[in-house]
Amino acid sequence: MFGRISFFAVLLLIFAQQACQAQPEAVKFTPTTKVDLSEYPWMHPELNMLQFYNREALETLRQKWKRTDKEKLTVIHFGDSHCQNDALPGQIRKRMQEVHGATGRGLMFPTSTARTYSSIEYKTKHTGKWIAERSFRMRLKLPLGIRGMSCRTEQANSSLVFEFKKPVPKNYRQLKIFCKRDIRSFDIVVETSGKRIPVIVDASSRKPYIEVELPAITDQKLTLHIVRRNKYESEFEFYGMSLEDEADKGAVVHNAGVGAAKYNSLLNQILLWEQLPHLQPDVAIIDFGTNDYLYYDKIEPELESEIKTIIDKMRKAVPDICIILTSTQDLFWKKKNCMSGEPFSDMMHKIAYDKKCALFDWYWISGGQRKMLDWTKSRLAQPDMVHLTVKGYRLKGDLFFEALQNSLAWLDENPKENEFFFRIDKLKEEQAVLRNGGKPKSESMSQKTTKSNQKPAAATGNYRTHIVKSGESLYSISLKYNVSIQELKRWNNKSKNTIYKGDRLKIYK
Repeated sequence: MFGRISFFAVLLLIFAQQACQAQPEAVKFTPTTKVDLSEYPWMHPELNMLQFYNREALETLRQKWKRTDKEKLTVIHFGDSHCQNDALPGQIRKRMQEVHGATGRGLMFPTSTARTYSSIEYKTKHTGKWIAERSFRMRLKLPLGIRGMSCRTEQANSSLVFEFKKPVPKNYRQLKIFCKRDIRSFDIVVETSGKRIPVIVDASSRKPYIEVELPAITDQKLTLHIVRRNKYESEFEFYGMSLEDEADKGAVVHNAGVGAAKYNSLLNQILLWEQLPHLQPDVAIIDFGTNDYLYYDKIEPELESEIKTIIDKMRKAVPDICIILTSTQDLFWKKKNCMSGEPFSDMMHKIAYDKKCALFDWYWISGGQRKMLDWTKSRLAQPDMVHLTVKGYRLKGDLFFEALQNSLAWLDENPKENEFFFRIDKLKEEQAVLRNGGKPKSESMSQKTTKSNQKPAAATGNYRTHIVKSGESLYSISLKYNVSIQELKRWNNKSKNTIYKGDRLKIYK
């Protein structure tokens, strides 16, 4: 009898100890991938999840995903040349609307005025003289808004023409025209399917857009005629327009990509923060990075603070928005492989931790270092080894959509878990061996963004004490203090990654 009691006492003690243990990593979960990747063995579909360090990061998306029969799910995709042609955002739009229903094409812009390429889903042309601006420029001639591009004409009888390459769904009848609403603004006549709709542009409303009810677009063409109604009207300034369904259900994905843009390009869009709430976005995908380090293969020290500023401004404009960050793919510039992809991925993990965002870690999902060579050989990437082909972008869009599904499934299956991330120390060590010509590094590559000056084994000097909270791990703590897991273990005489709630850890400065 005594032996049985002792046995159960030991079991109870073990259970209590495990209950207090801070989870070293998220619960194991195998992502499902329906996309056929058998021809691309260098990719890592086992990593195809959104990673996060607080489940609140995806709460808005999780709730809206289940209510699209009654409420519209709105996504806006900010990015650079990887987004502008609409192959990537368009594929995400296609996959989301297959599940939730199509409720709009989203943002559009007459790129012909800016002398740049258009969406693969429509083409644009214009008449009259226009000046245009894009967000990547240092000195701007025009203010920028929601689309990251703007144009202006001082000629009445000018026009903007949008020609769709495929039939437009008949329910796409709501047009939101984002423009300068001023007493000096020209008016508009919207023409489609043989019908002309006069639109007065004035300052009678504080809304930054004008809403127009359209007939069904049966001729696959939409034209904005610029007209002068009064003598004092002298210009028309246009920031983009959104074509949607009036119904409050389904899904819409807005493409706000601008070629050559960097993160700080969003800070150039001074009208963005006023206009963004009027799209009522539930999710913002912030997808830059290529132009931030491609040319010099260097991550500037101010980049992290710029990204955090953007996140703060976005949440101020739309408080409950779900923000999904991304890492960049492996890149080559002038035939030289860029080395900043991995530290950029690490930095984005740190920002995701600090700002409660989700992260689509595309750098590792797509293969990691030097894998752009394989993408190019498989015709998924262009010969410049920076941009993907349409096929490549669509593959990326499919994987992004499946990452959303995988992450939402995990949240439902693990309601008490707070974080999900992958431990990829082995992948990093393997990549370090390749990078160093077959010579392994002595230290784990788990934290590339950590301090380069390592403390000695018996660290001395000033330190602070961190008390472990429930749900924390060595990895999440290393991100918080910008140190490595190896440093934390060495400073605190730990041989394993296991930590417990209430543990006191030394953090040397």
